[in-house]
This record gives sequence, C-alpha cells and structure tokens, in this order.
Amino acid sequence: MTIEKELVEKLNIARPNNKESSHKLYVKCVKRISEKIGQFDFDNVEFLKDRELVLEHTASLASSTRRNYFTACANILRLEEPNDELTETIKYYEEEVQKYNVKYKKQQETGIISKKQEEQFSIGIDGIIDMLLKMEHNLDNDRTYLCWLVFQILMRHPLRNEVVTLKKISATKFNKLKLEPSETSENYLVIPANIYKIPIRIVSTNYKTSGKYGIKTVTIEDKQLRKMIMNYIKHTGNVKDGEALFRLDNKDVDEKTLTNLLLYHTKAYTPNGVSISTTIFTKILLSHKFADVSFQMKKAAIDRGHSIGVQGATYIKQLKPLNLEKPE
Repeated sequence: MTIEKELVEKLNIARPNNKESSHKLYVKCVKRISEKIGQFDFDNVEFLKDRELVLEHTASLASSTRRNYFTACANILRLEEPNDELTETIKYYEEEVQKYNVKYKKQQETGIISKKQEEQFSIGIDGIIDMLLKMEHNLDNDRTYLCWLVFQILMRHPLRNEVVTLKKISATKFNKLKLEPSETSENYLVIPANIYKIPIRIVSTNYKTSGKYGIKTVTIEDKQLRKMIMNYIKHTGNVKDGEALFRLDNKDVDEKTLTNLLLYHTKAYTPNGVSISTTIFTKILLSHKFADVSFQMKKAAIDRGHSIGVQGATYIKQLKPLNLEKPE
C-alpha cells in the first residue's frame, strides 16, 4: 500500500464525518508540498513538522491555496502520536487557517468581488447571455453542449456542482427506492412518464450541510428547461435508466471533470476570453437578480445600526413557515 492510500485510510477512520474526497485532497496537498521542498520520494510526512520549511516553500502561493495546504498539514499531523511540540505545530497551522477564514469572511461581507475573480465577474449578465448564445450555435460539439445545459440548469436553479453527477431514473423506479443520505449516495434526475404534465425532479441524496448528509429536492417547473434536458438525452443517445445524464468519452462526468472542462472550454465563448466556473456563473446571475434588494437590505441595516444577519434573523418575519416544495 502506498503512503497516499495509507494516509487516506487513516483519515477516513479518524474523521469519519468528512468526505473521502476531502481526505484525498489533504494528501494531494501534502504531496505537493513534499515536491516543492525537493522530497520527490513521498514516503513520510516528517517534513510537515518543520513549519518554517513549509512556510518558505508555500510563501508564493495564493492565500486560498495556502489555507488548503495548512488545513491538510494540520489534519495529517493529527494522525501522529501527540506531544507538546507537535501540538504547537498543529495549533500554528490551524491559527493560520483561521486567519484566512476571518479575512475571507470580511472580504465577502463587503459585497465586492475579489481581485482574483474581478475579470471574470466583469462580463456581467450581458456577457453570460452572449456566451450562452454562442454556445447554442455549436451544440454539435459534445463538450459545448454539456457546458451549455449545465448553465441552463443553473440559470433557473443555482445548484452546486452535484448537478453534473445526476443519474437518470424513471419516477416509477425512483418511488420504489429507499433513500439513505450519505457521501456515497446517488443524485437523481427523476423523469416522469409525461414531462409536460408532471415536472422533472432533481434529488440529491448526498447533499451535505452543517456536517450532516441530507436529501434535497428541486422541482423543474420550467417546461423549456425540461425540453432542453430531454433533447440532450436524445442527442447523446444515453437513454437507459440508471446511467449518468452527463457523459464524455464513454465516462461519467464528475465534479472535478466539470471544473476542468469549464476552466478550459468556456474561454472560447466569453467576450474577454475568461473562463466561467459554476461559482462565477452563479455570482453573476444572483448579483444581477438581487442587486437592488441587497442594496435596500444594507441601507436598512445601516439605518438601524446592526448587521444584515441580525436584520434577517430578528426583523424579517412571516406569519407562517414558507413552503418551498411544490406538490406534483
């Protein structure tokens, strides 16, 4: 067994509530640090205890990348037998992560896009529409078609990247399933017999928030979007129940593949040649949609002398709980 697999297994046991994908990322980050310091035979993690060495070889990285690396260092060092020196080193890495988190939170609260995302964000809603129109004229390209449909779904339902992991299933078969939310559970595109009378549903069973897995259902009421999805299925010829909605080169598309695809493939369709991720797409879309509401909320909060969070929790109320689910 390689040290990478060994570390992932140990992390899975030590932190069972974390996703295995997170543990794999920790190990990948640590291996990259190993390579940066010239230790190409990755057979131990002793170098992580030399925080000055780690700091020296990560100093030129973006702060978000350093945050990820220090998170990885702390989690992997926690697998070691504890002692005072090790505890102090872990504490240092965790404090650096916390500093970044505080800085990130403050930056988000300003409502101003980060410098790193400024160029992408600057295309605005007009640039997004222009990109989609250009894509629409090139749907014979499988990669373009996939990107276009993902964006069309996000345009109406700002989901996370799990949108690309959907498995097609008939409503009849889905209703017979016993759903158990977990990291390894499937995400489904539930297709009724008559999509024009009954909406398609997106059901995520590995949806995670606040450390717990749950089930999230999104009902696609938009008939145009339903038609887009069915046309895509017809185009790909991938019509069998249980198969992934999105496939490329005879392989299911996962979240990492989608990220890389959007990174390189969207550049040809944007006005200034920037890549558009699902995150940037959603930021542009929601900022355009709620810009005026956001301004009015901030203004009211300033007038009362408290934060928007306090305003939302204390002053914005309704007589009855909102029912966000629409029955079929």
